[in-house]
Amino acid sequence: MAPDVKGGRPTLRMERAEATRRRILDAARRLFSERGYGATSLMAVAEEAGVAVQTVYAAYGSKAGILRALREEVVHQAEAESLYSAALHAARADEGLELFARSIRARWQAGADVVAAHADAAASDASLRREVEAVLERRRTGIAALMAEIARGLRPGLLVEDATAISDALTSPGVYLTLVRAAGWSDDRYAEWLATTLRAQLLPSADGAASPSITGRATGTAAAARAGVEKRRNAG
Repeated sequence: MAPDVKGGRPTLRMERAEATRRRILDAARRLFSERGYGATSLMAVAEEAGVAVQTVYAAYGSKAGILRALREEVVHQAEAESLYSAALHAARADEGLELFARSIRARWQAGADVVAAHADAAASDASLRREVEAVLERRRTGIAALMAEIARGLRPGLLVEDATAISDALTSPGVYLTLVRAAGWSDDRYAEWLATTLRAQLLPSADGAASPSITGRATGTAAAARAGVEKRRNAG
C-alpha cells in the first residue's frame, strides 16, 4: 500500500481500496475452492465480495489476475519462509529436516486450496500452466538448496539429486491434501509424519544415533543452489 505523501501513512481512501481488494481475494478463494476455478465467473466473485464487477476488473484485470495475487501470498507466506531459512542454517541435518517439515506444514496449511485452484486453472490455460511450472521449478530449487546444505548428513550413497526428488514428492501439496483434507489428519499430525518420514528416507539409520553434524560445511553445490534461491527471491 502506498503511503500518504504528506503524512507518510495510508490515507482512508487507500485503506478502503485495500480492504476492497482483500474482500475480492477472499471471495474468489472461497468460490474457487467450492466450485472450481473454471466454474467461477468474475460476476460471481463480484457478487460474493459485494462489489460491482467493474471493481473486480479494476483491481485485478481478470480471473487469472486474481489467482496470481493469491499465488503470491502463498509463495511469500512469512512463517514458511522464516522456517525454511532457519532450516538452511540448522547445525544438524535432523534439525534442518524438522524445520523444513514445519515450513511445509505452514505453507500448505495457509495455501493448499490455492495450489489446487492453480492446478484446475492450468489444465485449460496455457499461460497459467507455464506460470505454475515456473513456480514448481522455483520450489525444486529451494529443496535442492536445502539438500545440498545437509549433504554430509544424508545416508551413505544417497545423492543430493535423489534426496531432492524424494523430498519434492513427500512435501507436495497433493500429499498434504490427501492426508489432511481427505483422511482427516490434523496439521500437527501431518507435520510430525512428514518430519519422521523425511528423516527415515534421507538420514542414516544407526540405532537412534543423531545424524552427523553439518556445521561448517560450505560446498560449491550448496553455495550455487542457495544463490539460485536468492536470485529467484529477488526476481519475485
